[in-house]
Amino acid sequence: MRAVGLRLLLVLALPAAAGAGAVTLTGMSEFPALFGTYAPGGQCARHPQFTVDRAGMRFELPGGPLLADRPEYGASYFGDGYSGIAVWFAPWFQGQGQDPISVVFNADEKPGEVTIQAHDYDYRGGPRLPAQYRALVDGSPYRKCR
Repeated sequence: MRAVGLRLLLVLALPAAAGAGAVTLTGMSEFPALFGTYAPGGQCARHPQFTVDRAGMRFELPGGPLLADRPEYGASYFGDGYSGIAVWFAPWFQGQGQDPISVVFNADEKPGEVTIQAHDYDYRGGPRLPAQYRALVDGSPYRKCR
């Protein structure tokens, strides 16, 4: 009986431990170094673009801009021993269900380089990334507009 109780406790604790590395933010005020407008390759004439400011991340999408004002910050996304410069976020769009994309600042340890990738989508056997986000993924890598 004791072994069954211990297994049940472990099963119930695992989901809480798995999500412990992400923190839901209110806006992006804690990351002022990231403020700015980003475009593919840093060329402001190119699209799509997104802006980071105190309110959050505002993405240019077909049908108009979409604000992610409660992004998830992956505080330990790269593991407990990670000491690099990359910073991971999953912008949460109200009413979308899953996190459609993830944004990595200083991607691949390159200062200023930003990538947008499918998140919770496009894995083997999983759902396809909704078309409205595809251009954001295809625009990677991004840099602040020059």
